[in-house]
This record gives sequence, structure tokens and C-alpha cells, in this order.
Amino acid sequence: MGIFSSTDKKKNQSDWLNLDDLSLVDVSKELNTSLNMEPKLFNRFTHYEVEQLLVSSGMISAVEKRGFHNPIIELEILNDFDNRIYIKTESKKILVHTRLKVSQFQLKGDDEQFPMIYIDWLLTQNLNFEPGDIKKELYFGQEYPGLNVLNEFTDFIRVLSKRLGTSGAFNVPEYFHDAVLFSRKFRFIDPEKEGTFRALVKNFRGTNLRSLSSQIHQNRVQYENGEPYEWKYGEMISCTDPYLEKKVFHESYFRRVDEVKEKLKFRLVSK
Repeated sequence: MGIFSSTDKKKNQSDWLNLDDLSLVDVSKELNTSLNMEPKLFNRFTHYEVEQLLVSSGMISAVEKRGFHNPIIELEILNDFDNRIYIKTESKKILVHTRLKVSQFQLKGDDEQFPMIYIDWLLTQNLNFEPGDIKKELYFGQEYPGLNVLNEFTDFIRVLSKRLGTSGAFNVPEYFHDAVLFSRKFRFIDPEKEGTFRALVKNFRGTNLRSLSSQIHQNRVQYENGEPYEWKYGEMISCTDPYLEKKVFHESYFRRVDEVKEKLKFRLVSK
């Protein structure tokens, strides 16, 4: 609903516009539109600057190599906690959609806080595939295959973090395959989770990732003693601040990761 649309007005009444019913999102969107203000990512980066960061990280060329030429970049800034970047086809269909915000990151039992980019949502989809044409099994939760651009995306996020002055980025992978795809530049903060994750990767090395992820989320993976394994959420972090990197990923962290990785064994449960 537009704040200044004629349908809001009630002639000869003082309550034609009730500001209490409006959210900050409504206000910011309407004012930006009425004042012709350009939306800026994190209230700082213009559309052109975001585009240059996407180009320099290799995101745009990677999308074009997947067969989507002249992709369109759009920014949608709803508020400080909802910054959205879209990469779309020429016909405005979504190829990449990410929702970002800056959050204060704090380790358990520690008073220090660090501003971090939180990757609240990431979707990539190869629209050249129709569901009936997909020969390989999709990842759990997917409608289309991904674009295989996560390396470029993480490079973009890390450069964005440095330009913004934050200490890095973090996300909470919903699925096992998400964690695998992010693991080139991200690690779980909890060494127990990181060790368990690496044990799974080691135990099922050579197994098709799509198949393994589906089996994990269908509760078909057990510990060696027969106890069922359940995928649990946890924060994965990528530091651009050397101080935070050393604070989180110290020698005892990696020692514990190795202990857990070597200790745990898994097996698949037959259907």
C-alpha cells in the first residue's frame, strides 16, 4: 500500500493517515521513491559499486558461462536488516538472490563484539534446466540445480566485508551440502561441529554429494555404534580480521577438530 495513494485519504476527517499502522519498511521505501533516492547496500554501496564488486569477484562471468548473458543486477533495500541483491536473466527471472545484514558477532563467554556480514539467505538456480530434464538428483530442498558459483560468491562477500570494515561473514547452513559448498572459506565456530562435519566428509569420501546430503536429511546415517546421526545447525564463519581469525581458530581449536574427526565413524542405513 502506498502511503500517499488516494485510497488512504478520507475527506473531511483528521485520521485519513494512521502513522501507527506503518512499518519502517513502508516509510523507507516510500520516502526513497518519492525523493528519487538511489538504494544503497548497507546504506553505503551504490548499484554501480555493487556491480563492480560482483564483476571483480567473478560472479558475473560465472553466471554468463552458465548460459545467462547480460544478467541484470538489482538491489532491494527494505531496511538496515534486509539488504537484498538479485542477479536476474534479461527477462527478469531470478538466478541469484541473497539477503544480507550486518550483525554483532560475539563468542560465548566473551564480552567482545565484532560486526559481521550475516548471509541470511542465498539462492542460486540454473533456470536452463526444466524439472523433467534434470537427470541428476537435486539437493535436498532444491527446485532447480544451483549455478555452481559459490566460490565466486564467497569471494564477493569477503571483499564486501573488507570494504565495509566488518570482521568477516557468517552463515548458518540449513543442509549438509550447504556446509560442504561453503567450507572452502568458512568453518564452524564450534570445533565439535567442525570435527563431526570433517568426519562425515572423510567417512564418505567418493560418495556423491547429492546422494549423501539426501541420506543425511532422511535420517539414513548412523554413528558406528548404531546411534542415529542428526544434522544440527551451527554458525560457520569466515574472518577477514586477522585478530578475530586468531581468536576463534587457535591451536586448541584445530587440535579438538582433529580429535573429533579421527574418533567418529559413520555408516549408512539400508532402506
